[in-house]
Amino acid sequence: MIPQKASVDVAVVAYGKPYQTAVSLLTLLKHSGEWIDKIYFVEEKKQPESVDFKFITEKLGDRVIYYKPYFWFWVSRVSKTLQMFRPYRQSIRYQYAWEKTDKDYLLIMHNDMYFTGDLVGEYLKGIGDHTGIGKIGQCWNCPAFSANVCDGDSYTQFRPQYDDVLELSAKYPGARSDIYKEFIDPARPWPLPECRLNEYVALINMSKARNATVPLGKAAPFGVLNVIDIGVEWFADLNNAGHTFANFDYDPFAIHSWVSLKNAGHAALFDKDLYRHEEAVALQCLKDEFGFVP
Repeated sequence: MIPQKASVDVAVVAYGKPYQTAVSLLTLLKHSGEWIDKIYFVEEKKQPESVDFKFITEKLGDRVIYYKPYFWFWVSRVSKTLQMFRPYRQSIRYQYAWEKTDKDYLLIMHNDMYFTGDLVGEYLKGIGDHTGIGKIGQCWNCPAFSANVCDGDSYTQFRPQYDDVLELSAKYPGARSDIYKEFIDPARPWPLPECRLNEYVALINMSKARNATVPLGKAAPFGVLNVIDIGVEWFADLNNAGHTFANFDYDPFAIHSWVSLKNAGHAALFDKDLYRHEEAVALQCLKDEFGFVP
């Protein structure tokens, strides 16, 4: 497929980290700006500290569509019944952009990325007929990966039964194996609990995904956390409905949690010293790389 310019909208949810958020978006546009039209900038209703993202929206100008949800779910479960109400549903991570974009593709990303190359262009060339492209699986947590029987490239071939998953979990326990029973459906144990299209930076083919996903389809919204982690329930629903996904290692083109390299930007939200350090590094990056002083 020949990538089309301005065929991608971006969905980013900002919870704290204003300087890292700015670096994420500016490095994205530096390398992939030709493919991008609008940036749906969603500021969570609650923030870890007093923060003002206005300098970002002013810098990016009319590229930005700003939204602040009515509700804040954080890591809470989301009611399936209340999802019929638009303000509630559109408070789910990425959902506002999901419903509002009119582009063929939606790039979902975290606000602690650093782009070193044209990842969006690579995604557009690689997505083909798939519903999404990005890194598949939180394999570092997965007993099947530890047992060397499954990874992001082969997850469609490894389809164990419920008892097999529990046996693997007991033999090769991961960080969350103790809660797998709560989330695995014995009648539908595949994909495995750690399988998902990782939300750090993923491209979704909206012509395939939109009609299959709430509010138009049966699949859970991409951003709900009702099953072990963001995107897991959506990924399972679509895989079981016959959708396919391309596993793409974005490491040559982007770095997640680039300041601390912990691959878990979540940790900084609970460590004030780490948070301040990461923001200071990001601010210096804005000055050095972009000549931008907020």
